[in-house]
Amino acid sequence: PELQLLSRPVGAAPLRQLEQGYREQQAGNLAEAERLYRQALARAPRNGQALNLLGALCVNSQRPREAVDCIAKALRVDPADAQAHANIGLAYKDLGKAAKAAEHLRESVRLDGRNPVALNNLGNVLRLLDQPREAIRAYDRALRLQPGFAECWSNLAAALNESGQCDPGLKAAAKALELDPQLAEAHNNRGDIHLQQAQYEDALRCYRQAIALRPGDLTALLNLAKTQRDMDAPDAAIETLERAFKAAPGHPEAHHALGVLLEQMGDRQGAAEQFQAAIRAAPDMALSHYYLAQISGRRSSDEELAAARSLLAQQDLRPSNRMYLCFALSRICEQRGDFEAAYRHLAAANKAKADARPYDDAEAAKYMDGTLAATEAAIERLGDRPGHADERPVFVVGMPRSGTSLTEQILASHSAVAGAGELSYAFDAVRQARQLNGLKFPEGLARLSAEQFKTLGEQYLARHSAEHLAARRIVDKSPLNFQYVGPLALALPRARFIHCHRHPVANCFAIHRIPFDLRQTYAHSLAGLGRYYSRCWQLMQRWRALFPGRILDVRYEDTVADIEGQARRLLDFLDLPFEARVLDFHRTERLVKTPSASQVREPIYQDAVDAWRRYEKHLGPLIDNLPASLIRAAEGGG
Repeated sequence: PELQLLSRPVGAAPLRQLEQGYREQQAGNLAEAERLYRQALARAPRNGQALNLLGALCVNSQRPREAVDCIAKALRVDPADAQAHANIGLAYKDLGKAAKAAEHLRESVRLDGRNPVALNNLGNVLRLLDQPREAIRAYDRALRLQPGFAECWSNLAAALNESGQCDPGLKAAAKALELDPQLAEAHNNRGDIHLQQAQYEDALRCYRQAIALRPGDLTALLNLAKTQRDMDAPDAAIETLERAFKAAPGHPEAHHALGVLLEQMGDRQGAAEQFQAAIRAAPDMALSHYYLAQISGRRSSDEELAAARSLLAQQDLRPSNRMYLCFALSRICEQRGDFEAAYRHLAAANKAKADARPYDDAEAAKYMDGTLAATEAAIERLGDRPGHADERPVFVVGMPRSGTSLTEQILASHSAVAGAGELSYAFDAVRQARQLNGLKFPEGLARLSAEQFKTLGEQYLARHSAEHLAARRIVDKSPLNFQYVGPLALALPRARFIHCHRHPVANCFAIHRIPFDLRQTYAHSLAGLGRYYSRCWQLMQRWRALFPGRILDVRYEDTVADIEGQARRLLDFLDLPFEARVLDFHRTERLVKTPSASQVREPIYQDAVDAWRRYEKHLGPLIDNLPASLIRAAEGGG
């Protein structure tokens, strides 16, 4: 339960109505309880317990403004009432004022540090403020006080997932379900973790269990639809979203989910209409404002610009909402040619993310260098072909926004190629090395046997559907797999790699314009982007030296200039005959699950190549951290 009523016995109150009202409220008879509380307050308007109880009742009745009014009066009577602070925190949360809610919940915990419900509620509010690590600490404190608190274990699982700790998250969800197998939220949170790991069948099972326990559960229905979308099952996703609309007609999140699906299916007009419907239902739906603004080929209206500006001016916006609005306004200002305003909004959006989780270049270097060193040690022991000899896998890698989606679309338009989209299968496979020899990744790669590398290759292939495995080539387009070219090349010695790249400043600025996940910390700092790009480039050079002939470089600008020539070159590399249909890649009916979904469905266009030059004067920290030789080479200077 979120709500607790009092921090001291109700019998201390002098009024009989208050005692009786409390019993009625505990029994769920809210109307009668409210009548009695108001009767008590008519006799004693400054009775703090009566005010707090009435405020708690208003929270239960979805009347948070009234709750704040009542409990604020109670706190003027007794500013040290821990439970009143906890209750007004819940009211502020329901009003969308998460920062104010956290302030009162922290005060409640300071006054009474042994209340697990208040600590759990504080964790929930901290997650709303995009502070999952702080939330984890609050949940941990609550669980030390009450180890059997199933809802708190479930919330901890969600926070661990949000902070990138999937395995501990699964353990926390399992503990919640051990305590309460009927807890739908725990099934849903476990599904979220499986979905994060691209374990789609497991995610489906969890969401369906949540829906079976609580039919019409909107969160689980939307997550089920997202999983079906990620599994390239748009018809099933639409059917699930129809169930969501029946459960909650006109719900903004359902409209938004349908908009994302329609955009990925190539229906930009339909997507725009759904994002607009989401905003009409919830004008503060910042994510929909951003998705509407970023649809390629569409100009935002003056009304949409005004709405985004008005929303940004509001106080108590969640940090993530403020960030999405800034990204949206950057796109809208850019459409209007106001590049100074566009950059101001872009800088504000990225600063919020960079402040929340700064880029650590030393950590990135340690990870990449460790993977390289372990691969080199394995090659020295085993040679460069110890794994599973299957020639179907093709890995399209590179920095995000380097043309990987375009390359995959071209290849997936070929009759012999299955486009698998962005997957975590490769990441999962190389991380499973630890399970094979018990040694930490990446160092443990150096100690794998030839048979263990073969097992990793088999495990990777086993994750693909039968439909994918029926094709001659399976394209796995996960850009950041550039980090794992070495272990993948050993686990799948006949696999091929396509390295996409473009002008380094253009590539990095294109990344900077997208609200990437917080875990991609390099994306939100210009200096960090320059350093990370340089490390990516250097690592690819080392992979090319270790695996000659297995990596094809594809330059985005060359594809823009000569689509047919580059398509032939790609197909030659994969030993596939040319098919003219690959030149019509933008007409494909498959889902395009990428931030550039609507752009990929357009014919090749030149404007994207030099878009960064409009902002060049702001990009000094990026340019200063890129090797000058890379920039010269990209501009034809050798």
